Amino acid sequence: MSKRWLLGFAGAVVILNLLDAVFTIFYTGSGVATESNPFMQGVLEKHPVVFMITKLSLVSLCVTLLWRLKHRHTAVIGLMGTAAMYCILLGYHLSAVPLAVAQL
Repeated sequence: MSKRWLLGFAGAVVILNLLDAVFTIFYTGSGVATESNPFMQGVLEKHPVVFMITKLSLVSLCVTLLWRLKHRHTAVIGLMGTAAMYCILLGYHLSAVPLAVAQL
């Protein structure tokens, strides 16, 4: 796999993580959903900005680690798999938009 492709996967993870955080704040704020990660639920209860900073920092740190280990096959699979899962999660978030809007 070329560096260019792998950089695209890494960038996709960071951007999709940002979208996931925005949707999570929107859905939890409208009462449609709850955060399922107990650690992140506690952070979200403190303040949405703290949640956003924490989520973006942790995922970006993991992406950086996988990027630095890009010479290892498992790190490449990890980046690609994470990007794929975030794409699926984005589809899930988008499918719930009508329900969240109806709650407002």
